[in-house]
Amino acid sequence: MSRSSQGGLPEQSQEFFNGIFSTAEWPARWYCGYWSDFHGWLYIVSDILIWAAYFLIPVFLVRFVLRRKDFPFPKTIWLFVAFILFCGATHLIDALIFWLPIYRFSALVRFGTAIVSLTTVYCLFKIFPNVLLLRSVADLQREIDERTIVEEKLAESEFLLTAAGNVGKLGGWEYDPATGQFRWTATCGNIFETDEADVHSETDLLKLFPEPYQLIIRAALRESIQFGQAWDHELQLVTPAGTRKWVRFSATPLLNAAGQVSKVGGIIMDIDRYKTLEIDLVRSIDQMAQKNNQLHSFTHILSHNLRNHSSNIALLSEFVDETTLTKDNEELFQKIKTVAKHLNGTLDDLSQVIKIRDNQLEGEKLDIREVTDQVLSVLDESLHKSQAHIDLEFEEKEIVFPHIYLESILMNLISNGIKYKKDDQHPMIKLHFYRNKVGLKVLEYCDKGRGIDLSLHAEKIFGLYKTFHKHEDAHGVGLFLIKNQIEAQGGSIQVFSKVDAGITFKITFNENA
Repeated sequence: MSRSSQGGLPEQSQEFFNGIFSTAEWPARWYCGYWSDFHGWLYIVSDILIWAAYFLIPVFLVRFVLRRKDFPFPKTIWLFVAFILFCGATHLIDALIFWLPIYRFSALVRFGTAIVSLTTVYCLFKIFPNVLLLRSVADLQREIDERTIVEEKLAESEFLLTAAGNVGKLGGWEYDPATGQFRWTATCGNIFETDEADVHSETDLLKLFPEPYQLIIRAALRESIQFGQAWDHELQLVTPAGTRKWVRFSATPLLNAAGQVSKVGGIIMDIDRYKTLEIDLVRSIDQMAQKNNQLHSFTHILSHNLRNHSSNIALLSEFVDETTLTKDNEELFQKIKTVAKHLNGTLDDLSQVIKIRDNQLEGEKLDIREVTDQVLSVLDESLHKSQAHIDLEFEEKEIVFPHIYLESILMNLISNGIKYKKDDQHPMIKLHFYRNKVGLKVLEYCDKGRGIDLSLHAEKIFGLYKTFHKHEDAHGVGLFLIKNQIEAQGGSIQVFSKVDAGITFKITFNENA
């Protein structure tokens, strides 16, 4: 039948689908043309093997898609599965046509293959830019290498941090308000003397602390969660073994993007050793303060009572008529008067020292040259008689210091320079007032007198009633008073000396004390 007699497209379509599996119009392919056995079976076997391969490839693709849920283009894979199955079907049908000439069905399968192929090409075109963004194997390997290096460094840092935490007895913790669960570092387990995994909830934590500290922890956690407040407390816990220890428990709230507290994290540190020492130190200081107050009271009472008795002895001695005494009794009475006089002098010195230590006088702005001139005018006769030479070098003009103390210091130093001059020389005294490198004012006193052997007397030079040269006016009180007056105002004094090479006193003032 000719093409023109087949009718229009609708009639042809109806005829096509009605006879989709019809084999009447065509002979089997074995009978169409000349096929040798070798040629025919080569064609058939090749088509069947191609179909088998096209069938198995989708099986692997389907398994891949089902197992890898994170694959970025799963729909495209399903299109490839359909495309490959359709291609395989065309080869299978070609092999069957050697016996079943179902050419209409073969055309339909080929048309389906064309539709699926074009659809696959379109999807590939759509996803191609995204495919190019996928990291290559080299990129993934480089990332793996970088992560490996970072993980190694992180492991090293974690090791060092853990070691530091163990040495410092410092552990970290985190609390999740949403779940009410705690997380702890391993060091916390050492502090708790239990497995940190056993302390999950707030209830587990509070069991480790006595009642007063439970209230503190509970309130601190609530304030952190509700108001975002940090806290830092020193608490005492009791381990499951019954050991009591002091810990420092601190926290800082962690806020999310909405400004709400998402976590509370902090540290817990074993401070038992230091806290125990602190408590012992405070107790010792309190005991020392109490004993010092008792000693202070005793000193005042003793000084007052002794002064009364010595004054009474001196007063009574004035009523004795020495003309009625025998020569022996008169000599004995004179010794008694001398002892009473010395006793009064000693009590006067002690009273002055007590006043210096009890009362820190307010400093006043003084012109040091004016005060020095006043002292020199008082000592004018002694200076003139000894033909002393005084060299004054004042780079600074003013000093904030109690007037009575500064006058006493200058008086004692200059008078000592006169008393302890070398026998064959006139006194050579120099006063140098300046500001040192750290900004403090310094008064240096130097003389060319007898000096002191510091290898023998360094620890005694500022002692009460310590004298190092014979002199009728030596009492051993002046340097003792100087040191107390200077230290009472927050200053310090140093001494430098050699025998027969003079002596230097370096007084550093603290005007801010």
